[in-house]
Amino acid sequence: MWAMNETAVPRFGDFSRLGDRARREGRLLVVLVSQHDCPYCELIKAEIIRPMIKARDFADSILLGEIFIDEGEQVVDFQGNRVPAADFARRYGFFVTPTLLFLGPDGKELVKQMVGINTVEMYFHYVSQSIEEGLKRLQGQVS
Repeated sequence: MWAMNETAVPRFGDFSRLGDRARREGRLLVVLVSQHDCPYCELIKAEIIRPMIKARDFADSILLGEIFIDEGEQVVDFQGNRVPAADFARRYGFFVTPTLLFLGPDGKELVKQMVGINTVEMYFHYVSQSIEEGLKRLQGQVS
């Protein structure tokens, strides 16, 4: 398997608070929808997400974290309700892990989600493009 990187991926739990913070700071929420024992989720974290966090790529413009949709996992949604994490993800049409969501402070999906992983070598480029597009759309909402 992949070597564990000491850089932790933040775990998102309360989207009501995250939305408030994103609104205050003008940030895009980037959410990795994941599962325990998902080898492709681990691949994305090892090859893309952890290096982004360590290099501080987009550190001033996004809030990047992960939710697990395994049975029993819960989150607080943007309205302040505690819900199963899988139900939260399904609101965005989620159907497979890993999926990356690009959300505004109100929970609106600003950029088409990235489902699965195809080409690791190009994935960071696609993530960066999606973040840039999401930030442009976010600025359009804020202005």
